[in-house]
Amino acid sequence: MTTKPTGLAAFTKGKAATIEGVQGVEAEPAPKPRGRRRAQGETVALTVRLGKDDWRRLHQLATAEGVSLQSLALDGLSLVFARRGLPPIAP
Repeated sequence: MTTKPTGLAAFTKGKAATIEGVQGVEAEPAPKPRGRRRAQGETVALTVRLGKDDWRRLHQLATAEGVSLQSLALDGLSLVFARRGLPPIAP
């Protein structure tokens, strides 16, 4: 009867090196470094965190104006750039 490995052993793959000085404990080989993978495409996603009350206000404004939250965010970011004498964000 074969038993499935449990605990940390269930998550290790293939041949693993033994940690020196600790018997019966295996470690995975160090991952190979890879190049930066974010922001590779033309459009980049951005997460913004708001308090619930601020989100409600923003959502109500967007609904009243008939625009998306995205367009309001871009308008606001463009104003930040303009205050600093920089070109606005392209829509």
